Amino acid sequence: MTQEHQHISLVPQDMDAKKNTDFRFQQTDEIFRLLVESVKDYAIFLLDPEGRVSTWNQGAERIKGYKAQEIIGQHFSRFYPREAIESKWPDRELEIAGKEGRYADEGLRVRKDGSTFWAHVVITALRDNAGVLKGFSKVTRDLTERRVLEERTRQLNKELRTRITQLVETQRQVESRTLELQKLSGELMRVQDEERRRIARALHDELGQELAALKIDLDMQNSGPDQKLSSAIEMAERALSKVRNISYLLHPPLLDESGLMPALHWYFDGLKKRSELRITFDCKPAVFPRLSRELETAIFRIIQEALTNVYRHSGSEDTRIDISQDLDRVTVRVRDFGKGISAAALSSGVGISGMKERVKQLNGELKVSRAEPGTPSRQPCPCLIRATSVSTF
Repeated sequence: MTQEHQHISLVPQDMDAKKNTDFRFQQTDEIFRLLVESVKDYAIFLLDPEGRVSTWNQGAERIKGYKAQEIIGQHFSRFYPREAIESKWPDRELEIAGKEGRYADEGLRVRKDGSTFWAHVVITALRDNAGVLKGFSKVTRDLTERRVLEERTRQLNKELRTRITQLVETQRQVESRTLELQKLSGELMRVQDEERRRIARALHDELGQELAALKIDLDMQNSGPDQKLSSAIEMAERALSKVRNISYLLHPPLLDESGLMPALHWYFDGLKKRSELRITFDCKPAVFPRLSRELETAIFRIIQEALTNVYRHSGSEDTRIDISQDLDRVTVRVRDFGKGISAAALSSGVGISGMKERVKQLNGELKVSRAEPGTPSRQPCPCLIRATSVSTF
């Protein structure tokens, strides 16, 4: 009796469990259906095995333009361009999905109003437990905006590459022209120095000799007791002295014969006499070696120009010059203690630009700047010149 009671009581418990399970499945299916139907960013719908639309969600209506009652029962090939329909490509997609289980593609699709959009499509075959094909799920995403952005990005990248190519070519041309100008500038400097040498030699050897002969002739004619030609002799002596001085300033013979240091000492001595400018000079090493002709000429001209600027414009009574040689460079510093130099003069001064050009020809750099500040009337203005190329030595 007890066993029979237990047997009878098991039946309703199993039925209740089955009902609860079915109810939960129904609830889950309903929630899933609501989820799919409410999705607006993706077109999600089902196709029967022949490709006819059997469900439709809000995303499909938004993307493709059809309402559910307009499209359910219609073949999904309606969403494809005419060329694809004529080639039976939609049926081919279903065939591939049926064989492979899934098919994904990107391409043009057609809306209800006839406009096209770029879509990413995934078709999945749906089979029951026995493997029988029940239909297909189709998920479509509108990639038109992304496609436009990608196309715009490609176009911008193409334009950027074109611009970069143009800029590189322009830079190449500028560098080529700059190199040509540097060569021309270097040639001009060389011609100027050669012309200075020629004029200096002409003044010294020709005009200087003529004045020397004139003075000798005047001395011989002035041998009488009255010495009437004394003033003329003095004028001839001054003219001869000036001609020799101009000749040496144009190109000191010592620069070619003995080197940079003797030529600088000669120049300093003459400038001190003419201007009463106090010059402090220091060089390292103490026994300074000979440099290349181009470098010695450049250093002499730069110091000459710098001291001329100090004498004419700075108002300084003192100046200091330091020259040092390292393994691969010569550094020259010219420092005065005058009123300084204006920004306009730095950018437009002919003398400074000439110095910069000389240094550039030797692969060096020239800097002109105010040093540590003093009183307003005593702003030091150093000129720093470096020739850094080993090949210049």
